[in-house]
Amino acid sequence: MTDIIDLILQDHHAVTALFDKLQAATEPAERAALFAEVKEDLERHVTAEEKVLYPRVRKEVAGGNEEAKDANEEHDQIRAALKEVGEHETGSELFSLAVNQLVATTKHHVGVEETELLPDFRASSEVAEREDLGLRFEEAKNKAAVS
Repeated sequence: MTDIIDLILQDHHAVTALFDKLQAATEPAERAALFAEVKEDLERHVTAEEKVLYPRVRKEVAGGNEEAKDANEEHDQIRAALKEVGEHETGSELFSLAVNQLVATTKHHVGVEETELLPDFRASSEVAEREDLGLRFEEAKNKAAVS
């Protein structure tokens, strides 16, 4: 079994590595393939967090309603940034600018989540619960619809 917090942190590290590759890529086909991977990973991740983690944060963490609300709003910003990137040709400057905005938006969310929401949830939950949620998180990622 794997703790949901560990799984979320693994996802954060994986998408950061993908962002580095995407920002370094120069060939349009490579940029398109990397963006498709980033988009799918982010869509699955945010959906699973919203279905599995945030309801528990609302219920178990002091101030959890506000933390989950803020995190959901940040997810909406990430989805909007993904949409913006997808509207541009991969070889264009607008694509690069939109990718940079997506990276900044996502990194802000990850920073808040890793310094506030996840530590608060860890302090308010038991290991067995987090391991059960980890299984549910993985299932939710696998079942998540991606556009």
